[in-house]
Amino acid sequence: MKKLFFIPVIVFSLTVLSLAGPALAAELLDVKPVATATGVVIEVTADIPMTYTYYKVPGQARAVVDIADADPEKVEPLIVVNKGAVASISVDKAMIADMTVSRLVFNLVSETDISVSETPDRITLNVSFGGGKPGAVPATAAPVAAPAAVAAPVATAAPAVVPETQQQVPAAAVAQASSKEDDDPLGLDEPQPVAAAPVKSPAPAAKNIEPVVPAKSEQPVSSVVVKGVVVGASYIDIQTNGPVEKFKQLKLSKPERLSIEISGTSSMKMSSVQVKRFGVEKVRIGINHGSVRVVLDTKKASFPKHDVVAIENGIRINFK
Repeated sequence: MKKLFFIPVIVFSLTVLSLAGPALAAELLDVKPVATATGVVIEVTADIPMTYTYYKVPGQARAVVDIADADPEKVEPLIVVNKGAVASISVDKAMIADMTVSRLVFNLVSETDISVSETPDRITLNVSFGGGKPGAVPATAAPVAAPAAVAAPVATAAPAVVPETQQQVPAAAVAQASSKEDDDPLGLDEPQPVAAAPVKSPAPAAKNIEPVVPAKSEQPVSSVVVKGVVVGASYIDIQTNGPVEKFKQLKLSKPERLSIEISGTSSMKMSSVQVKRFGVEKVRIGINHGSVRVVLDTKKASFPKHDVVAIENGIRINFK
């Protein structure tokens, strides 16, 4: 299996590879542009033989190489090339069916065919581009959007413009966590946010403002399914099967961490994902009274500067 053009087939192929039997995890060592007489070749090396697939994104000036059971921690998350057909390369870590996948997204200057060759030991891949037609070049390196119908978490979704009515309302006051460590590892017994002070209004009785995102109508917010966690160049995405209309966030101390609660369920088989970027050690996932609680842990004295926004299919935590 070398070249596939349909994302659902690619995801299925990677899933089958993960279920075929235990395998040693690879580690990416380098992603290096090499200038040639006709353009540029991207040389990808790992410490053990790689299992991979690649495809061109239809209608976009982008191409993708997915390497199964491979950790990209040693490679820079954004590589600027500006040679030949390649503008830049985004290197992300994604989880697909409990398998770590190194995802290389090539941002191109035009819609161009991709081809990948390998050395006999499959420790080195040579990615080249040729032919095609002009296309829009992405302003920034962005992960490839995944189809909604795919069951396993694939690529990060492109950030969507969130209507003003769906922007998160910041909590007026946040309860401090207990000075003692929580007994359960997911922090599901942590205190809830303290309600804000009553809002002055000409109405006879003013109500407290709850620290939540207001729904568009009085209809109950539909429950979503949390499918996976994707670590990007400057963000962490919590992927879901649809838009997240309502969520709560709460900063906790002793130890420092960020808790995000979403009304829904989780289909992930894993309870935690190692991050070790942006000052975040790991992301933990748990179920708490019909909601999914996502906890981001840090070893720093204070949680890193961030903001939380809704995207097309999930929530994005941007780090500054």
